Amino acid sequence: CYIEVDENENETVDRSDENDSNNDDPDHCWTQWSNLPDHILERIFSHLTIKERYYASLTCSGWYRAFYLPHVWSNFLVEDATLGRMRYNYYSGWQPVLDHARLQSCLLSVGHLIRGLDFRPQVSFNNMFQFMSLISWAMEQNARTAGCPREWVGCGSRIRSLNYLFPCNMAMSEDPESIKLFGTGGQLLAALKRLMLCLTNLHSLSLVDLFLERYEANHLLDEVLESCCLVLRRLCLVNVTNVHCPIMHIGLFLNLQVLVVSPQNIDDDVLMLLADSKVKHLTLLQNRYTPPALAISPCSAKAWLTVRRDNPKLRVHLCVESTTNAVILLQPEAPVASMIYQTPKTMITSDQLVAAVDAYKYTLTVYGHEQLPATTAEAVGDGEFQERPDSLLLLLARSCPGLNALMVRECISTATILLIATSAQNLRHLYINRAQVRLGCDWPRSPDWTDEFYGWLQSTAASIEATEQEVSRILDHPYWHLLSEEQFQMASLTRHVAV
Repeated sequence: CYIEVDENENETVDRSDENDSNNDDPDHCWTQWSNLPDHILERIFSHLTIKERYYASLTCSGWYRAFYLPHVWSNFLVEDATLGRMRYNYYSGWQPVLDHARLQSCLLSVGHLIRGLDFRPQVSFNNMFQFMSLISWAMEQNARTAGCPREWVGCGSRIRSLNYLFPCNMAMSEDPESIKLFGTGGQLLAALKRLMLCLTNLHSLSLVDLFLERYEANHLLDEVLESCCLVLRRLCLVNVTNVHCPIMHIGLFLNLQVLVVSPQNIDDDVLMLLADSKVKHLTLLQNRYTPPALAISPCSAKAWLTVRRDNPKLRVHLCVESTTNAVILLQPEAPVASMIYQTPKTMITSDQLVAAVDAYKYTLTVYGHEQLPATTAEAVGDGEFQERPDSLLLLLARSCPGLNALMVRECISTATILLIATSAQNLRHLYINRAQVRLGCDWPRSPDWTDEFYGWLQSTAASIEATEQEVSRILDHPYWHLLSEEQFQMASLTRHVAV
C-alpha cells in the first residue's frame, strides 16, 4: 500500500475538528457518492490514473468493487511513470524506473480485465521494453499446452486494441519546430513483435512513427498476420519508414474495415490488394514527420480506377497534421470523400483548391481547415476581397454537389456565408470562425442574380444576427450560429468521417 500524504498534522487536526462539527449538525446533508450506479462509476474511474484508481478504491466497499468493473480497464495507458518508482541516476538525476513488484501485482489483479494497451513513452524505453516482456510472458503462459499457473489465468485474454506511439523526435531544443528523427528497432522492436504475436484477438492496431529500415518494415506485420489475419478490423500504420516502402501485408487481412496509412507506404501493388479486400475507409495521413508532398509520388490513376471498379464502397480520406505549411498529396482518380487540414500555417490557395475541385468534385463530402491560424498577421484578416478566399470557397460549394460539412477559418464576409449556404445543395454542417467574419456584401453583382436576390443578400449581410437566422433556415439547423475562437478550436470534422 503506497499512500502519499501532503498535509501536515495541524491541517489534519483542523479537518477532523471540522468533520466533528458536521457530525453534530442535525441539518447537515450528506452526499451519496458511495451509492452511484455502476455504469457511472465505471466512466468516472476510467478517467483516473492507476494511482488515483487505487486510492479511490480505499475509500469504501462500493468504490473498491468499482475498481474491478470491466469498463474501468478498457484502456491501459503505459507511460514512463506507470507503475514505477523514482531512482537517482548520476548523469540524469531522478528517473522513473519500472517497479516489477507493482507491475506483477497489477497484472495479477486486473490483467484479465484489460481491453486495450496504449504505449506512449517519453524518455525511458527500458521501462516499456520490460512491460512488454512481462505481459507477453504472462500471455504465453496461458497459451501453454501443459497448463497455465492459476494466478496468471486469463491475463491479457481480453485485449482487443494496441496503440504504439514511438517518440521519434529526439531534438533537445526548446524550439517546437526543431526535428531530429530516430527510428525504433533492435530489442524494442523484437519485444513489440513478440507482444503482437500473443494478441490473437486483436481488432485494432496502431503503429505510429516507427521509422524502420526497409528490411525491418517488410517483416513488421509477420506476427500480426499470423495471429490476427481473420479478426483485425482497424489498422493504422503512420510513418513506418521515412522513404518509399510499400507494406504489402496491409492487403492480406481478410476482414479489415478501416486502414490508416502514410502515402509513402502504399503503391499500385498495394492498391490492387485493397481492390479485392473488404476495406471501406482508407485514410492517407501525413503528419509533421512525413516527408513533404513533393518528395512522395502518388499512386497511378490506372490503379485507382481499378480500385473504384472492384471495390466501389471504398472511400478515401486525405488528412495532413503539421505545424508547418504542409499540403495534401493529391491522388488522381481516387474516390476521395474528405480533405482535412490540421495545420495552423496552411492557408487556402487557388492552386490547391482548384486542383482538389477538379479531381474530387463528384465524391468530396467533407472539407476544411480545423486549427486557427498560427500568426497574428494571418488572424487579422484585413485583406481586400480579391486577396481573400471567398470566391474559391463559393467555387467549392457550387462544384461539389455532395459537400456535407465545411469548416472555414479564413477571413470571409457575411455575404459569402449566405452564398455558400444557398449554393451548396447538400450542405448540413457549416463551421465559421466568428472573429474572421466581416460584415457587408463586397461581391460584384452577378448577371444571374435577380434584383430581389441581390437586395436580400445586401440587407441580410449587413447584420450578424440576420445572417445567422437565414443560414439557420437554409441549412434546416435551428441552433446554427457563428463560432467563437474557443468553440472553433474544439470543433472537429473527424466526426463527419464515418471511420
